[in-house]
Amino acid sequence: MKLSQEQLESYLEDGYLKIPNVFTPEEMSVLRSDCYAIVSSDRAHSDGNISELNSDSTRVSFGIDLDSGAVAAAVRVPRILGPVHQLLGDKVYLFQTRINAKMGRLGEGYPWHTDFANWINDGVQRGSINDMITVSVLLTESTPENGALQVAPGSHRHGVGDLFFDTESVGYQSYNAPESYVSKVLSGTEPVFIEGQPGDIVLFAPEIMHGSEENHSDVDRMYLMFIYNRSDNLPIASEVKREHMTPYVNYDYEGDLHEVADNAILGSSE
Repeated sequence: MKLSQEQLESYLEDGYLKIPNVFTPEEMSVLRSDCYAIVSSDRAHSDGNISELNSDSTRVSFGIDLDSGAVAAAVRVPRILGPVHQLLGDKVYLFQTRINAKMGRLGEGYPWHTDFANWINDGVQRGSINDMITVSVLLTESTPENGALQVAPGSHRHGVGDLFFDTESVGYQSYNAPESYVSKVLSGTEPVFIEGQPGDIVLFAPEIMHGSEENHSDVDRMYLMFIYNRSDNLPIASEVKREHMTPYVNYDYEGDLHEVADNAILGSSE
């Protein structure tokens, strides 16, 4: 899959792009089944799961491709890697995989932040729109009621901003935006809810400001998150400034990613 010129321009201008119906219902059934198993206490790499602050419900699961052949395939199918290569170039590697889970009535919110503010403290040197990218796959319906992702269009042009080190809001060390910075950014743009259906994807830039509210509904809200980095933008170990609660947060470079067959997700379940 390749992005159209209109899609490219929209992504570069707004810092995000939603594409509907990228995965089929059959593929989503396989991915969703695997992901519900991953966020459970029975996961093989259970030390990759981090719970909500106020419950035992899983908030985020890192290194999820280690426990799912379907996820490992989804990372590499042409429908995903095609746009990634188009935006970052052919030499990219898998920097991170995770599930962001907000279970019904239990899922807590995420303060406004930019992802690269965290990754620069993991030793990554460059976080422009052409250096890294997050691909989010909607596993469930995404609505304002169940805590849909919110983005601030165009905010990637502000850089990482004046962020602070937060050890309390999300259950693990993160760099979040103070209210003064949020107000400044939002004075020039209107936040957008990423609403959608299972199988939709969202591309977003590492420096776009985003966040979400808690899940006020009975419907789970789950996103797959694949983060890709250019192979010439490897983290520098001496520049790492934060510790991780799990060894699966970021991956070391083990070679450039290459596409697999487009039907590989369903093939992984046979």
